Amino acid sequence: MKILLLSSPTVQPDFDRIARLPNLGLVSLAAHVDDLCTVHVADIHGMKNHRDYVRRVVNSYDLVGLTAMSFQYQEALALAGIAKSAGAETVFGGYHPTLACEEIGESADAKLIDYIVRGEGEATFRELVKAKLEGRSQKEILGLSHHDGGRMVHNPPRPLLKTEEIKMPLRDARLIKKGFTSFEIPIDSVETSRGCTQGCKFCSINLMYGRNFRRFAIERVIADIQGAEVHGAGSIFFPDDNITLDVKRLERLCEAIIEAGLTHLRYKTQASASGIASSKKLVDKMGEAGFDGVFLGVESVNRRNLQFLGKGRMSDDAEKAVQYLHDNNIIVSTGLIGGNPDDDREDMWENFRLARRLKVDFPIFYISTPYPKTQMRAELEEMGLVTNNDFTKYDGLHANLRTKHLSDEEVAYITWEMNARYYDYQWLRYNKVKRLYPKWFAKEMLRLAPFYAKRKLALALRMRTREDFFREDLESGELCKGVT
Repeated sequence: MKILLLSSPTVQPDFDRIARLPNLGLVSLAAHVDDLCTVHVADIHGMKNHRDYVRRVVNSYDLVGLTAMSFQYQEALALAGIAKSAGAETVFGGYHPTLACEEIGESADAKLIDYIVRGEGEATFRELVKAKLEGRSQKEILGLSHHDGGRMVHNPPRPLLKTEEIKMPLRDARLIKKGFTSFEIPIDSVETSRGCTQGCKFCSINLMYGRNFRRFAIERVIADIQGAEVHGAGSIFFPDDNITLDVKRLERLCEAIIEAGLTHLRYKTQASASGIASSKKLVDKMGEAGFDGVFLGVESVNRRNLQFLGKGRMSDDAEKAVQYLHDNNIIVSTGLIGGNPDDDREDMWENFRLARRLKVDFPIFYISTPYPKTQMRAELEEMGLVTNNDFTKYDGLHANLRTKHLSDEEVAYITWEMNARYYDYQWLRYNKVKRLYPKWFAKEMLRLAPFYAKRKLALALRMRTREDFFREDLESGELCKGVT
């Protein structure tokens, strides 16, 4: 048997330009079946003609795996159609197929999908491959959805794995080995834990894995970092769901990185503002270990919105967290969510003023998104605020809801305008990116300067309006920087 696992080609262009990461989940899946079959991973995001690539390579494979979030699902179906036409079976995994498995099973999409591996996939995928090789029934495979008697049936869920049961990623399975960088430095991902115990209403993690937190042994994490470096990585991203749930453990990991002589690598992660703010000692140790980028989930300055999002008092810790990180020369990105039920124009601009006051390097002014099956979606539907069920637009850039005071288009336009206004001369003076990555920064400025100069001229001559540029950027999916 030959298996091909495909990353989703659908990405957010703006984020992809800062960090294009090879898929970690797929090489983890590959590690659990490479003793049974030939398995390859193709990270096709970033390709201009990914469908042509899939058509060229898919003919020699028996099973093609695809992973998708909600906004990526439709393109995954198109690739599944290519695989089916070539005679391969298809297996889907990831957030959207897991959470929407019953709806998928009852829809026409099921004709393109032979199997769905739900939730944490390593053990379920291995059992599926073994059953196919041995000609056994799939009825007893936990966590699997499959066809039986002309309909798709959903086997009971699988308990979560113990971390010691999860094999190291098989990076040698990758067919595409170049083009994955952050600020022009080759990058790879290494996980140190899985899960989160918090109950954010907008998040799908709890629906996938429950509210739990599992830690990998620090020795394994260090070995995985070393493995990523052997495969060319000069930068490491830790994609943990909530790496600061155990602050002391993260501090020990930093110490282990220092002791292993791995501080020449550049580390990046996502973290909670409260976790970072809880310990200056931790952040100092992160700086010593080589961390130079942290995404903080601040979400909102508005307490009412924080309560609605299930985030407690996150913004209270933001100022301290950003200060600790900046003191250690660490680039700070923040997620700031607007378009919540009671938001008016002034409420949304509060997040802009917070980012400016904190001198955030890369604020992401994100639109509240009613992801399928989340608690937030149920509440928004009950309020009658969800305006769009086209999941291809569920990317955080399009508004798929209105507020009690603003239409969905007004929410989207205000968010676009905040991004347009933030990256101005004041930002040029204080951001840390230009100091840490001067080559990348210079290239970006040279790329963007003439583009936005033309826009400013078009505005001055009244040839175009800001609304024109708003619609243009929304169509491209790229956040606007520096127009107004």
